[in-house]
Amino acid sequence: MFGTVRTLWALMVVFGHLFWLSDFGRFAVFGFYILSGYLMTYVMQQRYGYQASGKKRFALNRFLRLYPGYWFACLLSLLLLLVFNRYFPLAGFSTIAIPSNAASLLGNLTMVYPSWLPHSITPRLSPAAWALTVEIFFYCAICLGISKTLQRSLIWLALSVLYVVASYIGDLYWHARYFSIPAGSLPFSIGAIIYFVVQQNKVPISWQVILKKPALILLVMVTISGFTAWQINQGLHLITAEILFYTNMLISAMLVLSLALGHSLNNKMSAGFDKFVGDFSYPIYLLHYQASIIASVLLLGEVSKFKQHFSFAALLLVGLILVVLSLLVIKCIDLPVERLRKSIRDKASGQYKAAS
Repeated sequence: MFGTVRTLWALMVVFGHLFWLSDFGRFAVFGFYILSGYLMTYVMQQRYGYQASGKKRFALNRFLRLYPGYWFACLLSLLLLLVFNRYFPLAGFSTIAIPSNAASLLGNLTMVYPSWLPHSITPRLSPAAWALTVEIFFYCAICLGISKTLQRSLIWLALSVLYVVASYIGDLYWHARYFSIPAGSLPFSIGAIIYFVVQQNKVPISWQVILKKPALILLVMVTISGFTAWQINQGLHLITAEILFYTNMLISAMLVLSLALGHSLNNKMSAGFDKFVGDFSYPIYLLHYQASIIASVLLLGEVSKFKQHFSFAALLLVGLILVVLSLLVIKCIDLPVERLRKSIRDKASGQYKAAS
């Protein structure tokens, strides 16, 4: 039952980027990383296996999941740049602009921004796609076997912790622990270990009481995220913010663990409805800047975020446009592609089980 949580995390990113809680979405991004570490380890272990054929099918399936919707988002940005050109301020809107150098062109075509700090490569036609560079890097690492065993995953976790510690010792700025590719290692490795904890039934009995209440864990996660983001705007000290950030990352890990154990946010919510809600997460993540461009031109007469012009009308209009764009992606791109992805998964699962 991960769908609702994924979409909630995507909405946290929207609020952080477009409205008044600037750092709200950062907590969600590391939640996504933890969930990806768990799910990618799960499918490699349970569905694809580590033979060459399984790895190829995993890579193809990931390509089909990520790129069609992403390329649509990029094309929509190009269209908006052409149609709304006179509405854009001279400085542009965030990072959305025509790629003007080789690194940006390569990144916008491949979703792989060639830098250890992917967000530093601009312009980006889908601004939030820098985090997908991090995702793709660790998809490759998991496919190649970094989380093939619990022992490997524990070594991976230890090296990830060492990186964070070294970043403090080396007095690296916060960006090294959030925007960089190595920064994603810690949440991804935690997600991988969650897989083995669940599969080997190693959840401590003392944790069961809280793990049976994923809705409560989710509430705590959102509350800490919102409080910290608000306090950062009020001048919260960076070290305090980072302590709260990593605390919240562990709470997100507990949420993923709880859902991986089969607990539900709401016992009345069907798996089908949860999946339907979850289908919106990726297009929301890719298209919220584009929705804001359209809404801001309609409401303000210029391309702008709503951080300085927040209103419920803006919130509702951005939400409506985002729902329409997301439904377009889901119905016209994701559903047709999903049939192909399902055939690849089924074939891979059948071959893997036959070889096991």
